Amino acid sequence: MASRIADEREQRRGLILGLSLAEVLLLLLFLLLLLLAYKVQQSQNRAKEAEQREAQLSAALAELKPLQQALVLGGAPDVASVQLLIARLQSVQKLERELAAARDENAELAKQSSLIKTLGLLADEKRLSIENTMKRAAEIEPNDPPAVLKRAMEVLDRLGASTVPEQVKPLSQMVTGAEADRKIAELEANNDRLTRERNNLMRSGNGLTYPSCWTTSAGQTEYIFDVTLTDGGLRVKDATPARAHDAAWAMVASFPRAAEINENNFISSTKGLFEWSKQQSCRFYTIIRDATGPTNKARYKKLRRMVEGNFYPFIAEPAKLPAQNVSAPPPPAPASSSAPVELFPWLSNPSESH
Repeated sequence: MASRIADEREQRRGLILGLSLAEVLLLLLFLLLLLLAYKVQQSQNRAKEAEQREAQLSAALAELKPLQQALVLGGAPDVASVQLLIARLQSVQKLERELAAARDENAELAKQSSLIKTLGLLADEKRLSIENTMKRAAEIEPNDPPAVLKRAMEVLDRLGASTVPEQVKPLSQMVTGAEADRKIAELEANNDRLTRERNNLMRSGNGLTYPSCWTTSAGQTEYIFDVTLTDGGLRVKDATPARAHDAAWAMVASFPRAAEINENNFISSTKGLFEWSKQQSCRFYTIIRDATGPTNKARYKKLRRMVEGNFYPFIAEPAKLPAQNVSAPPPPAPASSSAPVELFPWLSNPSESH
């Protein structure tokens, strides 16, 4: 009874482990065989690599042996190793580089000595003169003395080979013809500008008159509006079509052209232009024509004073100036007219000044 119980326990123990002792031993033996095969494979690989290195070294040694034998036969029996041979080769290369540098230096010295050879019998005196000249050039331009000598030679080519220092004036005293012409042209241009400004100014004797904002290149006044005064208001035309794209038009409000408008509309539309002209210290000129009735001259004077509030006037005489666009009438000259024209009535009336 007891043995049967023991067998049952042993059977249960084998079922729990899942493997018998013999099976476990076989598994361990298999693992050991795998490990041994891996080690054998590694040893074979290392052996192959060693064989390859040995073959390479043998080939290199075979190549170096003739060189070593040649060195020994040539009188260098102490060359016993590859390291010593490499050291000898490096020293030979260094000597070759030094020899090449010495050859280049020698060639440069030969070029420099050729200058002394061309000086003839008085080589020593001329050499000293050249040394002093180079020292002087180095004082003038330490970074590039030959450039100073080159400039000196170019100056001598311009002045002539026989030029002596006493014949040369300082640069501040020499003025070329081109520079003189340029200065004369500048003075003439400045004189023309001052003349145009003088001709454009209308002197009234009180210093209150400003120049025209629009003038031609010749200094003549260009007019902005051609205004006809009527019993019902104003008829306005642009007097200078060439000024159609001028920046001053940005200060003028929109109002009808060549149609009768109320005078207040014209004055308010040009008020900004008048303020801009004051900032620029100039005034815009306007042609004024009288188309009022023979018995309505009070209306003409009132309209004229309103226009003159924003513009300097040029009073056109109907018999001389037809009613059409005028780009640039001559500047106003009351003294030459057959009848005196009052250009600036506000100057005689202090209460109506700008």
